[in-house]
Amino acid sequence: MKQTSLIALLFVTISLTLSAKTTNPQGKLFLVGGGLKTCSSMATKNCNAKTLANNNQLNNAKTTALFEISKKTIKLIELSWPEHFDNTNKLQIINVLTTVSTSEPQQILSKSGLKFLLKKYDHHRIINKLNDAEYYFMLDLLEQPVLKPNTTVRLKEQVDLLNSTDIFSTEIYQHFVVLAQEISAKKVPKILVLTASARDPFEAVDFYQSAFTQAGGDTQWLPLDATLNNLIQQKGDRQRICQQLTANRIKVQGSINREHVYPDLTKKQLKACLSPDSILEQITQADGIFINGGDQSLTLKAFINKDGSDNKALKLIKEKLANNTLILGGTSAGTAVMSGGNIAATRIPMITNGQSNTAIVRGAKKDVLPQEGCQKSKSCNQDLLNDDLTYNSSGGLGLFPWGILDTHFSERGRQGRLAKLVLDTKSRFAFGVDETTALIVSNINTERPYFKVIGQAGVFIIENTINNSENNAVLSHYLTRDDTASLNGLDFQLKLAYWKKKSQEHAVMPEDINSIFKGDRYQLTTELLCRTDNSTFSATSRWRNTNHTVKVNKQKTSQSGYGVFSLNGLTKGYCSYQNYQLSIINN
Repeated sequence: MKQTSLIALLFVTISLTLSAKTTNPQGKLFLVGGGLKTCSSMATKNCNAKTLANNNQLNNAKTTALFEISKKTIKLIELSWPEHFDNTNKLQIINVLTTVSTSEPQQILSKSGLKFLLKKYDHHRIINKLNDAEYYFMLDLLEQPVLKPNTTVRLKEQVDLLNSTDIFSTEIYQHFVVLAQEISAKKVPKILVLTASARDPFEAVDFYQSAFTQAGGDTQWLPLDATLNNLIQQKGDRQRICQQLTANRIKVQGSINREHVYPDLTKKQLKACLSPDSILEQITQADGIFINGGDQSLTLKAFINKDGSDNKALKLIKEKLANNTLILGGTSAGTAVMSGGNIAATRIPMITNGQSNTAIVRGAKKDVLPQEGCQKSKSCNQDLLNDDLTYNSSGGLGLFPWGILDTHFSERGRQGRLAKLVLDTKSRFAFGVDETTALIVSNINTERPYFKVIGQAGVFIIENTINNSENNAVLSHYLTRDDTASLNGLDFQLKLAYWKKKSQEHAVMPEDINSIFKGDRYQLTTELLCRTDNSTFSATSRWRNTNHTVKVNKQKTSQSGYGVFSLNGLTKGYCSYQNYQLSIINN
C-alpha cells in the first residue's frame, strides 16, 4: 500500500467537512466491520516506517503490556483463583510459574517475553489446557502497570492517526467525527468512547481517546460497562454498593487486578458508580458515541436492566437519536450489538458466535453461548461446541431494526453462518460488514432508512425471499464503496455507484473449490463471478465427515458493476452485485 501524506489526509477531512455542510443534520448509525489497522505506540507495524523513527510521541508512550512472574504474583494466583475454575489447572500453573521464577528471577516481561518463558518451561503444555477465562485470569494477575521512569505516572498508548499505513482506517475515524460535526454544528464535537465490549474495559481506553482526538473530536471515555451497570441498578448506600466494584468486575467481566494496572481509570469508574447521573450527563452532552469491539453480549449487559428493559443510558441514547442530535457508531461487537427490534412481525436476533462450516451442519442455537476456548481445553459440552452458531433471540440494543448484523465478514468467510441464521430464524434481512469498512445508516427515524458504504471493502446483504421446499436458498447482494440502498417496508432498493460499470471479462471459473468459507475464499470467488461473463459456481463446505454443496447463481434480475477508485494515491478496484442466489445443499 502506498504511504499516506499528511496533506492528502487533511484534504480528505476538509472535503468531507464541506460535503457534510450541504446536508441536513440527522441522527445516524455508523457501523464498522472491525479490523481497523491504526498506527499506535503498541501497534507500530501499522505505522509509516519513515516517520516512526522520529516520532517522539510514540517513543515516549506505552509500547507493550508488562508482566511479572514472582513469588508475589504467584501467591496472587493461588489466593484469587475462583472456585468454579479447574483446581488441577491452578496447581499445575503455579508449578510452571514457580519453575520460571526460580530459573529466571526478578524479570519484568513484555507479553512476547512472557509467552517465550512459558513455552520454554511449560513442558507439559499446561497453558494450552486452559480455557480463555482461566488464561486471561492468569495474565491479569501477572500484569503490572507501565509507568514513566522514576515516577508513579501511568504511560498511555498513543495513536498517530495520520501516519497509519492503512488509509481506510484513518478515513473511518475522520468520517465519524465529520458526521458528528454535521450533527452538532461544532468545529470540535464531543465524542464519547465506550469500551464495554471488552473483557478488560480499561485496556483500549487510551487508544480510542487518542484516535478520536486526532480525528478532530473532543474525546472522553464513558466508563459504563456491564460491571458498572449491575451496581447502578442496586438501591441503597452508594459507598457500600461501589465497594463491590472489584468483586463484581471479576464476576461479570472476568477481569481482575485492574486497580493495580489502571489506577486512574478505575478511579474514574468508581466516581461514576458513586454518582450514576454523571453517565447521563456525559451522554447528554455528546455529539457522537463510539463502541469498541470484543463481545457483544458484554456490551448488551451494559445497557439492559435485570428485567430486560432499557436502562437510563440506553433510553437517553435512543432519545438523542430520535431527536437527530447524535451519531452512534461501533466496530466489530460494537456493530453487532446494534441489531434488534422487529421487522415484518419478526424479531431481529443478535448473533453471538459461530463459524460457517459448523453452522451449516449443526444449525443455529438459541439463547446459549459456549465457554470461550472450551475446544482448546477439551471442556466443551457436546451439545454446544465452541464454534457453534449461537444467537440471542431477544436481539441486541434494538437500534438497527432492519436485520441481523455481522462483522469481520468476508475476511472470515461468514457468509455461511449468516445465511444459516437467517434461514433458521426466518429473518428477512441480514447485513455482514467487512473489515475496515463502514455501513452508514441515515433517515433512521423514518420508514425509509438510507444506507451507504465507505471504506476498504463492502457489505454483504441477505434477503430471505426465496421459497422452496428445502428452504436453503437466499438472495445475496454485495455493496462496496459509494453504493447506496434504501428500505421501504420490505422493498430493498439498491443503487451502485455511478463510477461502476457492467463488466463482462472472460475467465474460467475454478472447479473443485473446497472449504469455500475458509478466510476470504468466498469473497474472491464471487468477485470473479461478478467481473466475468460466468453465471454460476459450485463449491464445497466440509465439517468433520459431512459435506455440503454451496452454489452461487446469477438470476435474470442480477446486476453487477466494477470500477476503480483512487484515494490519496491508492488505486483499488471494487465489484458490486445484486440478486445472486446463494444455495446450501445437503449432499
